[in-house]
Amino acid sequence: MPRSEQMFVYGTLRPPQPDRPAADSRFYPQIAAHVLSARPATLAEAELYNLGSYPALRPGQGVVYGDLLEMAPAALEITDRIEGHPTFYRRDRVKVQIEIGLVEAWVYWAPNGICLGKPRISCGDWFRRQTEECQEMVLPIEPDPLPEPASVDATLRNLVKRFAESDCSWLGSTRPDGRPHSAPVWHVWHQGRIYVITTSKAVKITNIQHYPSIVISHPDPMNPIIIEGWAILTPAVRPQLQPLFAAKYDWDIETSPNYDAIIEIVPTKLLAWGQYGEGRWPGADLLQIWSF
Repeated sequence: MPRSEQMFVYGTLRPPQPDRPAADSRFYPQIAAHVLSARPATLAEAELYNLGSYPALRPGQGVVYGDLLEMAPAALEITDRIEGHPTFYRRDRVKVQIEIGLVEAWVYWAPNGICLGKPRISCGDWFRRQTEECQEMVLPIEPDPLPEPASVDATLRNLVKRFAESDCSWLGSTRPDGRPHSAPVWHVWHQGRIYVITTSKAVKITNIQHYPSIVISHPDPMNPIIIEGWAILTPAVRPQLQPLFAAKYDWDIETSPNYDAIIEIVPTKLLAWGQYGEGRWPGADLLQIWSF
């Protein structure tokens, strides 16, 4: 076993900066005790996208700025859990540039489809994404068109529609001590993702912050729809969700201050069987379904 591992980090695993909010490096404290050193680094032929609470790295034509961490090998188990390797983000080898030249390091690539409709961080720096300099680099572009209905399997579309229109679902998560937890939730479907609003003191919030892998299921036992996914807190989307919860549940979330936590679930797999359709579909297919 190697004495240390090299990891290029570009988002919430980056070491905190004094001029940036703690949320920008929300997952670094989980690996801080294993970090031996950190130095600035860049990754060429890549692009960074803003998913709200965290970024996504995809191959591209740009340069991405981050940090090269030298870590104890035990840190890989932690970062794999945070990033969802190998079922969500995928860990792979790349060559990154530091002051002395090119160095081989691990990096986490985002899955196909997750960046659909999300803005690109044109300056390639998660920490600078909101600066005037980075904003000025963004060229006006037409918004991404919604996927053509014919591009998505008709059975899958109907299953997602049935799930999205159901009054409730069951959300399964894992407690920090490994025990399972399940709870009924209200949910809405928006731009290929599932959103749940709850209280910040809920057990599922503690669970997700420790281990973001979840399963959310349609309650019909004879015609089940089971969606595996990756969950994270995304408070910034609250204004977009307000009309969706009002239309579906006649619930104005702005009048419920105790429901202060928003969970965003990115699907990684859908399983279904029964009279409405049977099959297994990857998350990339679900991320294309924005409307019905």
